[in-house]
Amino acid sequence: MSLEELRAQNKRLTVEKALELFIKNGVEQTTVRDIASAAGLTERSVYRYFDSKADLVLATAFLFWERTAERVETLVSEKGYQGMKGIEQIDIMLRFYASLYMENPDYVRYILNAETALYNAGLTAGIQTRPPGRFEDSNSPMVRAIHTGLADGSVSPDVDVKEVYYNSYDAILGTMQRQAMGSTDCDLEGGSRMAHLCDLFLAAYQGKI
Repeated sequence: MSLEELRAQNKRLTVEKALELFIKNGVEQTTVRDIASAAGLTERSVYRYFDSKADLVLATAFLFWERTAERVETLVSEKGYQGMKGIEQIDIMLRFYASLYMENPDYVRYILNAETALYNAGLTAGIQTRPPGRFEDSNSPMVRAIHTGLADGSVSPDVDVKEVYYNSYDAILGTMQRQAMGSTDCDLEGGSRMAHLCDLFLAAYQGKI
């Protein structure tokens, strides 16, 4: 293995271990020393790869959303969307994202912690891969499903689909974050709340509300 390959391997390992620790323990509570130890490296070595902890947080955000995108593409492949109407695809996709964030509250807390840390470091603009990607140039399964729905008539042409697209992601993630952080007094079961949100946005794509 060349020195360049070893460096790339160590850098990737550092990001993977950092993501694990950030999810498990929180971004603020995890030190660079903790990450170096988990990766079998020295703290000095970590700083050769990343100028600051914030840069490392940004790298973990890319990795997290990269893995999320891979799961979405796997879902699309397994479901066999060919032949489905666009609105049916959107329905599956909305509920997938809702369940993705709900399956592990630590994921949701990580997203909030990472975004807060990046905002404080002035690096929020660096996140380009996280959902929702820019509607205009995204080739994500959700955007493809929306265009399919517009073409087959299952999505209303009178609806501002771009607005619904962004609002659906923000509402799903925002609700999950409030639940994960315990910042809501609502006594409703989380899954039913997310199902209701998905129903609302599905109706919005059809122009029913």
